Amino acid sequence: MSQPVIESLGLTKTYRMGSQQVQALAGVDVQIQQGEFIAVMGPSGSGKSTFMNMLGCLDSPSSGEIRIQGENVTHLSAAELARIRNRYIGFVFQQFNLLPRTTALDNVLLPLLYRKDHDGNQDFATECLRRVGLAERMDHHPSQLSGGQQQRVAIARALVNQPAVVLADEPTGALDTETGLEIMQLFQQLNQEGKTIVLVTHEPEVAAFASRQLIFRDGRLQSDKRVKAESASEHLARYRAQKQQEGLA
Repeated sequence: MSQPVIESLGLTKTYRMGSQQVQALAGVDVQIQQGEFIAVMGPSGSGKSTFMNMLGCLDSPSSGEIRIQGENVTHLSAAELARIRNRYIGFVFQQFNLLPRTTALDNVLLPLLYRKDHDGNQDFATECLRRVGLAERMDHHPSQLSGGQQQRVAIARALVNQPAVVLADEPTGALDTETGLEIMQLFQQLNQEGKTIVLVTHEPEVAAFASRQLIFRDGRLQSDKRVKAESASEHLARYRAQKQQEGLA
């Protein structure tokens, strides 16, 4: 088997809350390979968000290791972690996190401002917007875009650094059913093109579109299973057909 894109080795995280210690993660070992589409699930307080923060180098473990493309990033400085995030990780959040007074294109360009080589940045950012179906909206501001379109801009921004992995935290949580299915259809298309995607969700219906499911409980990895991913395109087609029938009734 090839070298994992990301792996956690004996990962633990303990938070101090007053006089008490709360163990958010208790020895988690996971390997994520190139081209996987993984859903991270679990109830509130299960450790799934903490695990995602560790993978994204947004937090440091109490013990254990995180390796990205074989590099141990566990004890790097804040500046070094920022470099790792910018090089290897693309983030997609539930609330989009777009700059409101900035165009779609400029929002996508933001991660590239940290790079010394700026040649071709705008062309590639435009290509990323094209990939998510928004080439004609690049000059629009977030207030001029629907929620689904804003999330597509966020996905284009996550892709612009050509990351090793895209981490998506509840990416459909702020969207209606049809728009959420459209976003999951897009994630599946990107995965079919070779992108590695790790998605946190509390919805089994969303997790069903991934081909591997990690289920957390009480800070431990309770289950790690490969499944036959359902087709978001088929779900979307059925949903639209049903809405059309309801409209004709």
